[in-house]
Amino acid sequence: MKNIKKFIDTKLSKAVSLKEQFKVLEKKDWDSLTVLLELNIQLSHLYNVLNSNDAINEQGREIDNLGDEISDVLLQLSYLSYLEKIDFSSLDDYQNYTYDKLEGISVLFGQLTEAFLEDYDYRFAKSRPGYSTNKEFITDRIIKMFIIVSNLADKYNINILSEFDTMYDDATNFIKQSIGK
Repeated sequence: MKNIKKFIDTKLSKAVSLKEQFKVLEKKDWDSLTVLLELNIQLSHLYNVLNSNDAINEQGREIDNLGDEISDVLLQLSYLSYLEKIDFSSLDDYQNYTYDKLEGISVLFGQLTEAFLEDYDYRFAKSRPGYSTNKEFITDRIIKMFIIVSNLADKYNINILSEFDTMYDDATNFIKQSIGK
């Protein structure tokens, strides 16, 4: 929990800044659903690193850096949080949330996707016991995903702050090269 608090305090604004820099390469504006799709891609990369197998690997593409993939997931979660104006003041309420299994991210991601599809009127809205609004449910799922990713990083001895800085530098250089600067 300590690592994710520190990440949110020190890297969240840096993540938003990086996503804003990427806009020069995007052909369309991104909304929360687009970020959710990108989050799904980054989660699949995370799965790929931890479950690499020739039967599912994309040929000719090396996806093998766990720290980088965790950073990419944190980047998308950060931007989604920014777009949705997630308030992290309740983070201390999750002190005892210690879940660290990769499968849990899939379950939460499915629940999060369903809630967004309801917000965007693609699915019928339903009540969720224990949550007074869909926004409250979305906030809970995003916070839990942040924590699980942080717990996974701890489990595999990944320093998310350092790895995120490395990914940030690589991405910034990629953007500069792509726009010819």
